[in-house]
Amino acid sequence: MWYVVDTHALIWFLTGDPRLGIESKRVLSDPKSRLIIPTIVLAEAKHISDRKRVAISFDAIMRAIGSSARITVLPLDIFLLAYLPAELDIHDSLIVASARNVREMFSDEVVILTKDEAISNSGLIKTTW
Repeated sequence: MWYVVDTHALIWFLTGDPRLGIESKRVLSDPKSRLIIPTIVLAEAKHISDRKRVAISFDAIMRAIGSSARITVLPLDIFLLAYLPAELDIHDSLIVASARNVREMFSDEVVILTKDEAISNSGLIKTTW
């Protein structure tokens, strides 16, 4: 199984925020979890970090990601466009597209770690929080 990490899950895990969902915390803490971080998540993390809306620098986020062999950053490329759902806004759509892409690439189950209700309620891919 693969887990696609949404922005809230990533930031709140790295900052120890108690708003992180119990299941997301368990998955992110498990050294055996296979994690995918879409490039759009990193772009959002940089945006909120640069604006001081979170208590972690983008450099610290990148160091944490780079120091973990279980994390793969999924690039935003032309191939991802085939997986974009029309039902969601562009940011959520790119996260769901990333999960769909990973599911097809690895022929394996994929779950998005997200508190985003639009993604969860879409029914397009399995989610947990």
